[in-house]
Amino acid sequence: MHLLTADKLVKTYPNGTQALKEVSFSVDEGEFLVVIGLSGSGKSTLLRCINQLHPVTSGTIQFEHLALNNLQGKALRQQRSRIGMIFQQFNLIPRKTVLTNVLAGALASTPVWKSLLGLYSAEQKRQAMKYLSIVGLDHKAYVRADNLSGGQQQRVAIARALMQQPKILLADEPVASLDPATSHSVMKYLQKINQELGVTVICNLHFLSLVRTYATRVIALKDGSKVYEGSPTDIDEQWFQTIYGEDAVEVSIN
Repeated sequence: MHLLTADKLVKTYPNGTQALKEVSFSVDEGEFLVVIGLSGSGKSTLLRCINQLHPVTSGTIQFEHLALNNLQGKALRQQRSRIGMIFQQFNLIPRKTVLTNVLAGALASTPVWKSLLGLYSAEQKRQAMKYLSIVGLDHKAYVRADNLSGGQQQRVAIARALMQQPKILLADEPVASLDPATSHSVMKYLQKINQELGVTVICNLHFLSLVRTYATRVIALKDGSKVYEGSPTDIDEQWFQTIYGEDAVEVSIN
């Protein structure tokens, strides 16, 4: 059985914009799936529909054999806690330490009053340090988040998402705000989490050079429709023009 299945997803916004047009695909446990396409193709909407930040207009999203878009209340919160998400903007609390920012990822399993007072358990702190070690930042645990570089802040955001102990990690343009050298650093940590921890990754990316390096499978969206699904190595010049347009020029990150 697939870990996640999207069946004929449609997302229409109140202004009439149809961001997704009957998009269907499945994801197996342990995959590193990358979604590509031009800005406005529906990539970000797709990820937000997967974790129900945006409700779908029609279609179904099954995660661990449950239809997410049919769940409500506590049942939905429990399933969403199994889906971590990383954004283009790091969304850290600048004046708080790196460790405190990572511990914020445990909010789903921590009473509100404890989180407000910063009363996390010794086990939660041990886990936070473990995840900081995985992304190579355990030595920065007590440094304020706003003293880190952009790439380091994104790695903190990854560690924070891991505190949810997710089955799937959604990454929405995680390197779009970073320089080329830092982009590979962040992508390598996502790959490490995928391969060593077994966390399934669904990642939106722009650069095909990154896609070919890190993806195990690719889905391409164009104007809200799926136009390609397959191996990253099979995206030749003809497919590139189909996905991005005849006038597009491929830019690589080395």
